[in-house]
Amino acid sequence: MDLPLWALAFTVLDWPERRKAECWAALQAGAEPALSAEQTGALARLEADLPRRLQEARDRGARLLLPGEAGVDALLAPLPYPVALWVRGTLPPAEGRRIAIVGSRQASVRGKARTRAWAKALTEAGVAVLSGLARGIDGAAHAGALEAGPTWGVLGSGLDHPYPPEHGPLMDRMVAAGGGVITPFPPEAPPLKWHFPRRNWLLAAWTDGILVTEARLKSGSLVTARLALDLGKELWVCPGAPEDPSAEGPNALLREGAARLCRSPSDLLEDLGPGGVA
Repeated sequence: MDLPLWALAFTVLDWPERRKAECWAALQAGAEPALSAEQTGALARLEADLPRRLQEARDRGARLLLPGEAGVDALLAPLPYPVALWVRGTLPPAEGRRIAIVGSRQASVRGKARTRAWAKALTEAGVAVLSGLARGIDGAAHAGALEAGPTWGVLGSGLDHPYPPEHGPLMDRMVAAGGGVITPFPPEAPPLKWHFPRRNWLLAAWTDGILVTEARLKSGSLVTARLALDLGKELWVCPGAPEDPSAEGPNALLREGAARLCRSPSDLLEDLGPGGVA
């Protein structure tokens, strides 16, 4: 079986992460992975089902992208094993400056307004803005970027089940503006809790760094922030008043020395430099 089908298998088959990593290591070494009869059967059924999956994506105005296709390999390079991607619209640019803006779902009015303004300013400066299409800060980031150009979202669910559902029109606007919506989950996949770590990992892997504009101490956006650090990416935060619960996350990251202070989009642009993190 060739690499594109393995990527699809790694994406849709419910195998443990360790098993996927073992198979990928064997393939990289030029060996055939050792498979059980059940696993071999699952791969054969998946191969036979590929034409249906490709048509299924087209019926939704989307594409099923596999390794070897234009623009895909550069996005898959940081991942521990290749995956399939379902895409509406375009892929994030493989070159240039890319930032993911994340934060609390239960964001304050002030936090959403700041995020929207900063996302617009960064897009105007030629930075590709990505986020996770969640409520709150994510939605504000996409909306602000759309005021100046395209933006890209990564879903933790399939294209048939956008989460939250009310962001369906936002996704349509993103595609119409020349951006896109990307997911590593098949169209029928619901927004399950265990999907979001993979979504967060992709956001961190595909960008120069993460900007956290507002987050409580236990916000899921801090998981994305720490993933970025684990991947050697840069992390920026907007500081806030010590007594403000919505600033607990950024303030804690600053105190740890894990993040760069970002007072305005100009700070971030200065750190990025013309072609990436300086």
